[in-house]
Amino acid sequence: MFLRGSTVRTAGPTALFVGMVLSLVNQGAVITHGDGDGGTWIRVAVNFLVPFCVASVGYLSARRVPPGGDNS
Repeated sequence: MFLRGSTVRTAGPTALFVGMVLSLVNQGAVITHGDGDGGTWIRVAVNFLVPFCVASVGYLSARRVPPGGDNS
C-alpha cells in the first residue's frame, strides 16, 4: 500500500524535503569533498526512505477504518 498513488503523492514531498535536509546535514561535507563511497550513498538513500515510510504509515493510519466501522 506504500506505493499506491495517494500514499506516494502525500508521503513523497515530505520524504524529498526531509531526506534532502538530512542528507545535507549528515553527508553534505563528505559528498562535497568527493569522499563519498558506496556506504555514503546507502546512507543518503536511507535518509529518504525512512521519512517516506514514516509519512506513509501516518497517512495510512489516519485513513484506517476501524473493524466494523464506517468512519463516519
